[in-house]
Amino acid sequence: MYTLIFILHIIVSVLLVLTILLQLGQMGGFGGIFGAGAADQIFSSSSGSMFLKKVTIVMAIIFVITTLSLTVFSSRAGIESIMMK
Repeated sequence: MYTLIFILHIIVSVLLVLTILLQLGQMGGFGGIFGAGAADQIFSSSSGSMFLKKVTIVMAIIFVITTLSLTVFSSRAGIESIMMK
């Protein structure tokens, strides 16, 4: 279970970085790398920007949940039960 959450955490981390970089900021963002005309159509302020914001929020929530889960699993690894002795 720990390994599955760890792999999910790594994937979400990379996707979170990519979605943040693709967002159009004050300086144009990394989304302009696709070309001037295509970037305006794909990442228009009405639909593309809102979609990327929602994806970023979902990725951030999943990132926090996986971080907390990994913390709980790693802290319980050293605890032994009284019943096991």
